[in-house]
Amino acid sequence: MTKTSFSEWRSFNGPPCLDNSLVIFWNGFEKRSTKLLRSSDLKNVFHILGFRFNDNQFDLSHNDDQISEIVPIDRYEKKSCDRRNQFNIYKAFFEIFSDLPKETNVVFDITCFPRDVLLIALYALKKTNRILSTLCTYNLADDYSIGTPDGQEKWLSKGVANVSPVIGFRGVVSPEKPMQLISLVGFDDQRLLQIAEILSPDSVVFAYGDTKLTDREWLIHQSHQAVDELVSRFDDTRKESFVCEDGQSVFDLIDRAISERPEYNQIVVPMNNKISTLFAGAYCLQNRNVQICYGGGLIYNHSHYSLESDVFFSWELAP
Repeated sequence: MTKTSFSEWRSFNGPPCLDNSLVIFWNGFEKRSTKLLRSSDLKNVFHILGFRFNDNQFDLSHNDDQISEIVPIDRYEKKSCDRRNQFNIYKAFFEIFSDLPKETNVVFDITCFPRDVLLIALYALKKTNRILSTLCTYNLADDYSIGTPDGQEKWLSKGVANVSPVIGFRGVVSPEKPMQLISLVGFDDQRLLQIAEILSPDSVVFAYGDTKLTDREWLIHQSHQAVDELVSRFDDTRKESFVCEDGQSVFDLIDRAISERPEYNQIVVPMNNKISTLFAGAYCLQNRNVQICYGGGLIYNHSHYSLESDVFFSWELAP
């Protein structure tokens, strides 16, 4: 069984300390993008990097105005990246982490990072030996797909731009072997269906996200529905579950799936929250034969995507 050393969270009604830290966040369309900065004392921060796509289609002027009001201008830097060029994204993170003074910590705000970019950053942290000095943090959403009428399905995104392995997580794939798809299901289930149809796996595990958190039952119900619908679309399928905020639960899910089809190529598609995405990446860093595939969305429910909270989860990637 694969073990993870960061399965336990430290939950705070407030953000972690950012003193003497390089803070990395994704400046996207969600209001949660800037929640960490708006909630923190920034006077002793080392530096702040705000990432976005260079072909960003959303109006981020409100975010930029907020940032300019609260962030020391000499310690803030915008970074743009091209999703179509994974190597350049990896190179950018590798250079950032390599040039960072050893005594400076990294605070990695994963809240709004696109899943593929998040995973590439994790791989760069591993390759530059910065894992030990990295604290991850995540602002819990109070709700998703805000304002969706009762009885209608919540959604976050639709359509798939392209599907490809993520650099650093390409695994070992043999064309002679059948393929097993291990999918972590969330509110992007229609995108997941398209990804599965494109990859045409021989066997599929659809795993819905469970939770240990109170007052989150609304998350579980739709996940069950999504998995039931997805299972009906393919022949060789199994239903599974995992706890979204528990690293060991994600690890155990992937272990179980592989043990049932050990002779298959193993492809993980993380389409649940950013927490379980990071845990899936951590699993594959320990099990280099497993591949992660991902496909970015075409349409996002950007004006009603999520509702921020005052609760932050923080944890170290390694003890």
